[in-house]
Amino acid sequence: MLTGLVLSLSSCFIYSTREPALVKNVDIEQSLKVAKDEMQKNDVSESLGIWILRDQVVTPQQARAIADLYLAHIDNMKSEFNIWHSSWAISNLYRFGDAAVKAELETAYQKAKKQPDRIEDEELKKTANDHINGEKMVTGFIHVGGLFYAYAHLVAPGNKKYLQSYDEYLQNEKNK
Repeated sequence: MLTGLVLSLSSCFIYSTREPALVKNVDIEQSLKVAKDEMQKNDVSESLGIWILRDQVVTPQQARAIADLYLAHIDNMKSEFNIWHSSWAISNLYRFGDAAVKAELETAYQKAKKQPDRIEDEELKKTANDHINGEKMVTGFIHVGGLFYAYAHLVAPGNKKYLQSYDEYLQNEKNK
């Protein structure tokens, strides 16, 4: 019930197509460096570094890097939130991808589709399954928390709302 309420109250950041979720000037390579660092954390940040990339356009090589990062961490994730969000990222990237991107994500995608089974909370499991396996894709940063996380972790040079470089992320981490 609470998940549905939060999502309905925050619908200004939720879409069902890719275009409104695309970030102008996103630098996937630098954002992947941030995602790798975030994956090392044992909090909600663990999954969000790749989650914020889920609607962006990636090359096959970038898809391979994301798949490798996901596959290296998913089995050790304990948080239902992280299992859901990282698997949702793989699902969106796969379903938006061209044949070459899909080929790079195939193994990760097949694993991601099964991850809702690891979630014990029934409401969360249903939501995760809808996001990962549902016919209607869910895009966008969803709510203010997701949007602010993206502002602080997605690199988009020239787009002043977002990080300007990986070095800026490192400096911000150092100053925490």
